[in-house]
Order: sequence, then C-alpha cells, then structure tokens
Amino acid sequence: MYLMAQIIGILGVSTFLLSYQLKKRNNIIVVNAISSVLYVLQYILLGAFEGAALDILAAVSTVAAHNKDKGFIAKHTTFVITILTLSFCIAGMVFYKNIFSLCSVTGAILQNSAFWITKEKVLRRVSFAASPFWLVYNLTSGAYGSAIGSALSIVSIGLAIFRYDIWGKSPDKIITKTA
Repeated sequence: MYLMAQIIGILGVSTFLLSYQLKKRNNIIVVNAISSVLYVLQYILLGAFEGAALDILAAVSTVAAHNKDKGFIAKHTTFVITILTLSFCIAGMVFYKNIFSLCSVTGAILQNSAFWITKEKVLRRVSFAASPFWLVYNLTSGAYGSAIGSALSIVSIGLAIFRYDIWGKSPDKIITKTA
C-alpha cells in the first residue's frame, strides 16, 4: 500500500504541476481538481486522513469556484466562501494530530481561496504562497511523493508567474523570440 500511495501521489503531483502551466483560469481549476482526487487516494492509503479530508473539501471548493458566476453561488458568494473556509478549519480540528496539521489547513485555505480570484496573476501568487505549507505537511505525514511535488509546485508556479505575469508573453512568443 505504501508504494501504491507514493505512485498515486506522484500522479497527483504531475497533474497539479500541469495545471499552473495552463493559461486560462478554468483550465487551471479543472486540472487541479483531478489532482485533488489523486491526493485524496494517496492520503487515505497513508492514513493521513486530515490531508484526505482537506482535499475532499478542496474538490468541493474547486467545483464551487468554477461555478462562481452561476445560480446560488453567484448570489451568495461571500456565504459560500465563508462556509467552505469554516469547513477547512473544522476538518483541521477534527483530524488534528500535531502542530504540523495547521500547515495543511493554512495551505488548503490559501490554495482554495485562490480559485475565487478572477485575475490569473493573483490566483498564481496566492497558490504560490500555499505551497510551502503543503510541503511541510507532506514531509511530516510521510507523503514523500507529494512533498517532492510541493517543492516542484513552488518552482512551477514561480515559472508561470515569471512567464505570464512578469515577462508577460505567451510561450509561443517566447520560443519565436529566442529562435
């Protein structure tokens, strides 16, 4: 089970990293949701139930954020965000193991609040801030594949920030310019 958990974690990492190389908000969110499902499986196999619960809530939050301009969510955005944030806090209290549990809750709140942000530039920066918290949690919970992924996500999101937000050119223009 341990090896299977690590393999699933690496698959989750791969999809998570891919999500930030996508330019459009909706694509970032959809691919990130797929990675959340893989992370949930990994955490369950490792007995890291706090990580699993937070990633399940993350998937719910991701779907809600994806539909933020529709129906009930559009009319009650503040209420929905508040309930989701409280849910992350409650899950953190229910599954609390040690001080490092606070890292996963902080990372989850930052990561998922990022998806409610309309501007991709800010979305990437808030997601970037979440990654170190997940790195610490993954290392302390034995999710080493995910810990590597957390470190790589810092690099990946940093690269996306540079490519889209600092340099401000699309990847095809970068290639054309240097060729």
